[in-house]
Amino acid sequence: MKRVLVIIPNLDLGGMETVVMNYFRHIDRSRLVFDFVLHGEKGYFEDEASVLGARIFRAPTRKQGFFKNVLAMKKIYSRKEYDTVIVCTEHALAFIELAVAWACGVRTRAAWSHFADYQGRSRVKRSVHFLARPFLYMFANLFFACTKDAGRWLFSEKFVKNLHKKNFHIINNAIDMQRFKYDPETRERLRSEMGLGARFAVGIIGRLVPVKNHAFAMDVMQAMPKPDDVALVIIGDGELRAELEARAGENVIFTGAVGNVHDYLQALDAVIVPSLHEGLSIAAIEAQAAGLPVLLSSNIPPEAAICETARFLENCVGVWVGGILGLMDGGSGRERDSELKSDRKSDRREIDLADSGFDIRKEADRIMDIFGTNSHIQNRRRRAKKQGGFK
Repeated sequence: MKRVLVIIPNLDLGGMETVVMNYFRHIDRSRLVFDFVLHGEKGYFEDEASVLGARIFRAPTRKQGFFKNVLAMKKIYSRKEYDTVIVCTEHALAFIELAVAWACGVRTRAAWSHFADYQGRSRVKRSVHFLARPFLYMFANLFFACTKDAGRWLFSEKFVKNLHKKNFHIINNAIDMQRFKYDPETRERLRSEMGLGARFAVGIIGRLVPVKNHAFAMDVMQAMPKPDDVALVIIGDGELRAELEARAGENVIFTGAVGNVHDYLQALDAVIVPSLHEGLSIAAIEAQAAGLPVLLSSNIPPEAAICETARFLENCVGVWVGGILGLMDGGSGRERDSELKSDRKSDRREIDLADSGFDIRKEADRIMDIFGTNSHIQNRRRRAKKQGGFK
C-alpha cells in the first residue's frame, strides 16, 4: 500500500477540502491512502479521514513561524514513509514546502491548484506569487489543476502548453453523482423546515468570504420585482456572516455550514454562482448533478458548465434579475415536482453526466493510475521488472 502525504490548510467544509475528500473516499484504499498535514483547527472532515485510514499531522503555518514550519515538516519526512507529497495551494510560495520535501529526499512532489486567482487581498502577496513561480517549477515535478485557468494561475501558461506531458494533469472536481438524485421527500421536508412555502428558492453555496460575492446576490434579491415570490438560501458560513445578516431582507435564509449540501439542493429551484473568480466551483457541478438550472458569473471557467442547464451572465444586477425571472417564468426550477421528476430521470441527461469527466468513480481511477497504484499498472510493473524495465 502506498501512502501519499497531502498538505492542506484544514479539512473543513470548503470546496478544496470537499474535492480532496471525494477522491479519498473513492480511491482503492487497500492500494493508496492519503495522510494529511493540517495547519488549522480541527475541521469537519477530520474524523472521517481518520476512519478511512488517514494519519493526521499538524504543523505551524509559515506565518506562525517559518523555521517551526520547516522543522515540523522535516520531522514528518524523517519517518521515511513518503515518496510522494501533494501541496494543495493557491500561491506559488508553496514551493517552500516542496523544497523541504526535495531536501528530505521525497521523489514525487506535486502542487495542486484549486483556484484561478489569489483569494487574499494583499497586493504584495499577489506580486510575490508571480516572482515565486519559477521556484515552484524548480521543486515540483508533478502538476495538478482543476481547470486550465487554475493551472495558468499557479503555474503560468506553461501548464496548458505541457498538458500533453505525463506530469501535467487536469484533475476534475469530481463528485459522487448518485448522491444528487432527486428525492421528493427530502425536498418537501427541507422546504418545510426552512419555511419556503411556494417561493422560488435560489441557493448560493460556499464560504461567506468576499470572493463568493454574496453581497451581489443580496442586491439581486432586493431588486426582484416581486421579492415575496423568491427566497435566497445562503448555504455556508464564514467571516462575512454577521455583515450579511445585518443587511438581509425577509427573503434571505441562512443555513450555516452543512455537511449534507446534496440534501439542501433538493429543496432549491435554482443555484447562482456570482463569484468574482473560482478555480471551477464544485457547487456548480453539484447543482447540475442535482438537475438544477445554474446561473454562473462570467468569471467562472467554462468547464463549470457540464449540462445545458448552466448559463453564464455578466455581473450586472439587472442581468441577474432577468436571469432568475426567466427561470421562474419558464418553470425550469422545481415548481412542478412531477415535471422535475421526469427531467431527473432523463436517460440522455444521465449519459451526459457520466461522460462529463466529473464522476468521482471514474476520476478516482485516474488518480490511482497517475500514482501507479491501480492493479493493472502494478501488474505491468511486475511483468516489466522480469523483462528488464517498466515502460
